[in-house]
Amino acid sequence: HMPVRGRKKEKLDEISGFFVRPGDYRLNGARAMRGGVNFTIASAGATSCDLLLFRRKQSMPYAIIRIPESYRVGSVYSIFISGLDVEDFEYAYKIDGPYDPEKGLYYDKNKLILDPYARAVTGQRAWGVAKTETDYHARVVKESYHWTENDFPHTPMEDSIIYEMHVRGFTRHKTSGVQYPGTFAGIVEKIPYLQELGVTAVELMPIFEFDECINSRSYNGKALLEYWGYNTVAFFAPNTAYTASLEYNEEGTELKEMIKCLKKAGIEVILDVVFNHTAEGNRMGRYFSFKGIDSNIYYTQTPGGDYYNFSGCGNTFNCNHPQVSQYILECLRYWVTEYHVDGFRFDLASILTRDEAGAPMSDPPLLRMISSDPVLSKTKMIAEPWDAGGLYQVGNFPAYGKWSEWN
Repeated sequence: HMPVRGRKKEKLDEISGFFVRPGDYRLNGARAMRGGVNFTIASAGATSCDLLLFRRKQSMPYAIIRIPESYRVGSVYSIFISGLDVEDFEYAYKIDGPYDPEKGLYYDKNKLILDPYARAVTGQRAWGVAKTETDYHARVVKESYHWTENDFPHTPMEDSIIYEMHVRGFTRHKTSGVQYPGTFAGIVEKIPYLQELGVTAVELMPIFEFDECINSRSYNGKALLEYWGYNTVAFFAPNTAYTASLEYNEEGTELKEMIKCLKKAGIEVILDVVFNHTAEGNRMGRYFSFKGIDSNIYYTQTPGGDYYNFSGCGNTFNCNHPQVSQYILECLRYWVTEYHVDGFRFDLASILTRDEAGAPMSDPPLLRMISSDPVLSKTKMIAEPWDAGGLYQVGNFPAYGKWSEWN
């Protein structure tokens, strides 16, 4: 018998009272792991990166952890913090770096930075209540939901009858007769109605976290909100204002239940996604995440550092930069594998064909990546083939035998 050797005790550093070690650089975002939590974020231009931990509903952090330069590999900071319980904290970052608008650099060490891979976001629960940049913290999601089966109806596109709906608007009015108006749960209550209509799919207008109070204004004494959801704050997180129940670290459960129930009824779920711009606006706009991480990577910019505005909303996501393309691909894969989504409708999809200077490409790397990805091989892809910069591609969108079009 060979002697059994004990596992060598892991050496941990101590920072701000926490025992830490370099994290897993392959895991983007924050993930609960055995014995603690792993945090990973990338910033090419950062000179330092602080991780801030908050108690629930608190605006001041109870801990600020400077991630050591020795924990940085390339542009990626990664740290594992031992003993953290995901129920006990929310988190954000502060990133320092050069502020040089003429070069398109907008680093600001005083701004809270939301993790672009955040799977759950605080500060959005109450509909119509104004938020500030400091309200946005991320939470670590428990991997507690288990799908009973991989139920993808795979209705042929030519046989599809798609019902476009706004999650809140579909059941908000009292005439809908549901117990949970304006929510994912409310849609479940209306499944018999959808079956009666004969639709094969619902296409949900944006359900990623957005701030309905951005650009809000008053008309005849009534507050008008940015209701439709086309200014995304977090691409990996469902909108908490659309849940009937209060979810915390088990974010997404109600949405997953809704998707499961629709699929049992033979109805596919297609998400309207807005990868053409974000809620950060132009160079004078708000900070959420990308602007303070690497503005010159995530947004297309003029030689003088201004933002190109092919979206008509202040900025344009730099979709064909390799790092941004990878981010979008990871996001699509996440919604298919974790939420069992059947398809996507891409808002202002012509922006997905522009290069980093805004010029249209005949063979856009991002669209080729999406079209050839094995995880997405049976996922419906629908382009809205134009943008606010005048790139009209109806009937001519780069399809790769994969894409359909809305016109």
